[in-house]
Amino acid sequence: MSSKIIFQGAEAKIILSNNFIIKDRVKKSYRIPEIDNKIIKQRTKAEAKLLHKASKIINAPVPEDCKEKNKIIMPFIDGKKLSEHLDNFSLKKQKQICREIGKSIAKLHENHIIHGDLTTSNMILVENNACNFEKHLFELKKLKLPKKQYSIFGSGPLAIRGIRKSEDIDIIVNQNLWNKLVKKYPLKTEFLIKINSIEIYKNWLPWIKNTDKIIEDSETIEGFPFVKLKYVFDWKRKYGREKDKKDIELIKQYRSLKDNKIEPIIYFIDFGLGYISQKYEDKAVDLHLLKQALEAKHYKNWEVLIKEVFKKYEKYNPEAKIIFERLKAVEKRGRYKH
Repeated sequence: MSSKIIFQGAEAKIILSNNFIIKDRVKKSYRIPEIDNKIIKQRTKAEAKLLHKASKIINAPVPEDCKEKNKIIMPFIDGKKLSEHLDNFSLKKQKQICREIGKSIAKLHENHIIHGDLTTSNMILVENNACNFEKHLFELKKLKLPKKQYSIFGSGPLAIRGIRKSEDIDIIVNQNLWNKLVKKYPLKTEFLIKINSIEIYKNWLPWIKNTDKIIEDSETIEGFPFVKLKYVFDWKRKYGREKDKKDIELIKQYRSLKDNKIEPIIYFIDFGLGYISQKYEDKAVDLHLLKQALEAKHYKNWEVLIKEVFKKYEKYNPEAKIIFERLKAVEKRGRYKH
């Protein structure tokens, strides 16, 4: 069995083993062993029970049956931790993600589940096909190519949107950057340089004539320039291969979706501090923790983002107005506490 510790906290070790996560609670030497064992078993059982309940309401990992009372075994969620990636997305996508967060919290609170640690470190974005694309973007980032001199095209603009998978990255570069790259890397063909999974093209002929204009007109997604989808659509229609015809249909389906967007899938993890409560105060404190987390970790857009969270929260939780009033009291109390 292949396993490794991916996080060591004060309360538990998080172990990745064969596509499963094992949460192994840490023993406390300052407690009497009998009492420590009892506390660990109780907390592990309570968290597993809460996860089971939450997973029926929102996206959360479902625990497996486990004989060891100090461990929780659950599926590994293959996605992006929002604490590390939220700021890299466009503001439009950040707002969309936060609306989904607000919707999920509203559903938890409506069912009286308090998460207890609502931070973006405990939220994972799953984009299905887009997730497989991240390793290629990492390779591209290492090349440190100058901005506004290249753009990702081919299947890249589809993969980043989760439309379909991409096994590599095709980029188009302007003449200035091409001249620099040919001095550093060997040519595969007259118009192509290949570096691992990255294919660099000098031009996009005969299908697209003015590549400089396309590069200048790129849209930034997750910090990388991408050729706009309309250009990819036109290119595939002109090229006309069988796989291009399939991609055209996928792009049409994507465009037909409401707001031209695939709804993000947000998984909530780590319910170790969670509990059941019907109190408005507890729900308000949960929201207050998230507000503080956004301000601290994602300070650039936090005010806009928390508004998006609250907007969806209000839509999906009938008691939202009462909880918001309680939130004001919680914030006022914290403001004058010294």
